[in-house]
Amino acid sequence: MKTTSNISNLLIISIITLFLACSTDNESDDNTISPITCQNPDSAVYEEKDGLVVVEFESIQNHNDWVKENSTTGFLGTHYLVWKGNQFLNAPGNGLLTYKIKITNPGTYRFIWRSRVTNGTSGSEHNDSWLRFADASGFYGKKGESIVYPADTGQSPTPNGSSKDGWFKIYKSGPADQWKWQSSTSDNDGHDIFVEFDTPGTYTMEVSARSSFHALDRFVIFSENITQNDAIDETIVLSETICD
Repeated sequence: MKTTSNISNLLIISIITLFLACSTDNESDDNTISPITCQNPDSAVYEEKDGLVVVEFESIQNHNDWVKENSTTGFLGTHYLVWKGNQFLNAPGNGLLTYKIKITNPGTYRFIWRSRVTNGTSGSEHNDSWLRFADASGFYGKKGESIVYPADTGQSPTPNGSSKDGWFKIYKSGPADQWKWQSSTSDNDGHDIFVEFDTPGTYTMEVSARSSFHALDRFVIFSENITQNDAIDETIVLSETICD
């Protein structure tokens, strides 16, 4: 027969074991936070913290015909998304991916995603997708003193190449067989992407299919007081998710 002392010790051990399991359930060994599954998939919100947002593309519940894969090596997290449907070179809004971002520290932020080509050997084909921040205070491409704005927003100049209804074509350059942190707009005159959030609140980031076989791994949005190297650090913890 177990003594009262032994029973108490077993109870304490069980409680400690349960606590440790719960406290580590939301984090994996690769410094990621498991996304919360919201009853309404559209209510998931990624929280900015200290001027930084870090999100795995596959973490949203609705992939809208993008394929969730892990067969191409070198990706971060557990998977990536790749578009394998028709090309929409001049028709943004197809295969829509929606990410809600909660900003608590207003200001100017830079946007970069990590992507790669998954078909062929050309670095200039299957290398782009559409991006839009329709409700942000500002959304533009910048290269030195040059600024370009998405087409059909009433602002000018607009980028070289495709742009429509407030969407930027966002591309990567370089070798096809490498994941790369790069988000450029304006053909042959690459401009980096910036977003302005004038007030705290929840904003909507939209991505849609353009080139087939363009794969998206992770994106970061970071304020001016954070360096690019710090923002894209592969060991960084992903942004927390709440159900709005």
